Amino acid sequence: MRVAFDEQIFAIQRYGGISRMFAQLARQFVLDPIEGLQVLPFNAPVVNRYLLDHAEISRPLGAREARNEWTALAHYLTRPQTHPRCEIVHNTFYLPHGLAPVKGAKRIVTVHDMIPERLPHTRRRLDRLTLKQRYVRQADHIICVSQATRDDLEEIYGPLQVPVSVVHHGVDPRFRPGVPKLDVLPDRYVLFVGNRGQYKDARVLFEAFAEIAQEFPDIDLLCVGGAGLTPREIQWLTDRGIRDRVSQRYLSDDGIASAYAHAEVFVFPSRFEGFGLPALEAMASGTPVVLANATSLPEVGADAAVYFPTGDVPELAAALTRVLQDRAYRDELIARGRERAAGFTWHAAAEKTADAYRIARE
Repeated sequence: MRVAFDEQIFAIQRYGGISRMFAQLARQFVLDPIEGLQVLPFNAPVVNRYLLDHAEISRPLGAREARNEWTALAHYLTRPQTHPRCEIVHNTFYLPHGLAPVKGAKRIVTVHDMIPERLPHTRRRLDRLTLKQRYVRQADHIICVSQATRDDLEEIYGPLQVPVSVVHHGVDPRFRPGVPKLDVLPDRYVLFVGNRGQYKDARVLFEAFAEIAQEFPDIDLLCVGGAGLTPREIQWLTDRGIRDRVSQRYLSDDGIASAYAHAEVFVFPSRFEGFGLPALEAMASGTPVVLANATSLPEVGADAAVYFPTGDVPELAAALTRVLQDRAYRDELIARGRERAAGFTWHAAAEKTADAYRIARE
């Protein structure tokens, strides 16, 4: 079974959740081959660091470094089609050019979330150029990253005429307890990872932290990733007297692993997630996790996380207080979280993805 990933997400995304997922699948298929499955090289310039920084993946895929996103995208848009010998095309994004047919090949499409459809005001410029619904309609098999995403897909697009598989993400082994602590990390801190705007609801966490700040004077709030603190955020934090206790940093993947492993608690207040990989990474790192009770997050966390109603500041503050004060409760969450995370592997994701390929080919 000859499988070809198209390179579109690797041509437009240096870092990011979608390219990370496909890079992990490629790693599994290349380094831990599944019997009867061959991944064909796409032989293209890309900007994605998850491929380019790892020769053991980039070489078999024929990925080489592009000067910038524009040259990588131009190459993708002007090539006639995906690998002509493939039996399976797994599209990595939804740009119009990727809909070009490949003779004799079945099309697999992964749906990561339905956020642009559920929350139209969050659409980015790139979302306005894509044809997700047409990809879904032309697919021979659809993969959704969570049951919540599958439910949203079928509710918004209506009945689907092809098989749909739910394939959860895995967690990278780098996310584990006991990794060395970086000097730049605070002594004790609550951790948030990712973008803070719109539906991510970081403001809810800021408000909850402000409520408990006096009770826990030795604990800071650390935000990793996303943009730097905005003037508006800085003013809000200053007005509440906690500006010097809230910081934002950019960290490498290894640095993020350290941040997870040494946090007192990880909080993910997002109102909408297709999967919610940071929650899984935090649990694997041996950190208690507090999640909004929204979309896919309970599917990921199950009984290994603490939940609060979406947007409810007092409930989040109460959850944080209990995790920070109750050692036995904290230890129980850590144990449950590590056990839960152990069930999510990229090997299992690759096996289930290969099953989807086989179903499409039958």
